[in-house]
Amino acid sequence: MNMRKIGALFLLLGMLGMVSGCGEEEAVHTTAGAEADQIEEDLESSEIAAAEEIGEEISEGEALHSEEDSEEAAEELTVEEPLKSQLTAELLEENALDTSVVENTRITKGCTFALPEGFEASEDVEGMYVTGRYPIDASSIYYVQMDQDMALQLMTQESFREHTQDTFKELYGEEVELMVDSFEQMKIQGYPAFKILCHYQVEDVKVTQLAYVINADKSYVVTYSQTSDYDRMEEYEASAETIQIEY
Repeated sequence: MNMRKIGALFLLLGMLGMVSGCGEEEAVHTTAGAEADQIEEDLESSEIAAAEEIGEEISEGEALHSEEDSEEAAEELTVEEPLKSQLTAELLEENALDTSVVENTRITKGCTFALPEGFEASEDVEGMYVTGRYPIDASSIYYVQMDQDMALQLMTQESFREHTQDTFKELYGEEVELMVDSFEQMKIQGYPAFKILCHYQVEDVKVTQLAYVINADKSYVVTYSQTSDYDRMEEYEASAETIQIEY
């Protein structure tokens, strides 16, 4: 198995923020949650209602604006973040999920953690830490900070698994079955978080990953990865216990 490809697979799950784009504008679009689907439907309904309201104000004899004007009007109908936050909060409450992410207003500056012995910053990828024998020893730690997406809190074990498998297939043209060993909701310094342990097989290489996703005013993801040739899980767990949010 090409070890560079294994490294790319490691980064994939790390950058997914566990996943589904947790962080950037498209951050947590889970493919298997009714809750996430409901958010999209609510947003679409809001846009349609707004469009109809504007349409009622236009007289029958009024000429249509140019295509440029239409595009500007469409931009004005974009659902604002407060509405999205409100809808997310309602869905969290309806499903008895942690709503503290909606109420949090404290500004954070980053996330720190102690590296296991022998790990150092990668020269090629920002936020990635590898051993001195990389890629022969493909063990790695990947840290990423992204914009907050409160809908991340709606992520489920199944949506995480399905989205990750879809992403593997899309990027690599391969069917990779992801097995989720544990999916735990927890708190880290009072912030809602996920602890996810999973593994998958790529050709003849088994990859195991332990990820921590923290949903503060930003999304922080720390992903620990290893192959079956090296067992560093005790080191990874010890490192995870030192994860700290900075202010």
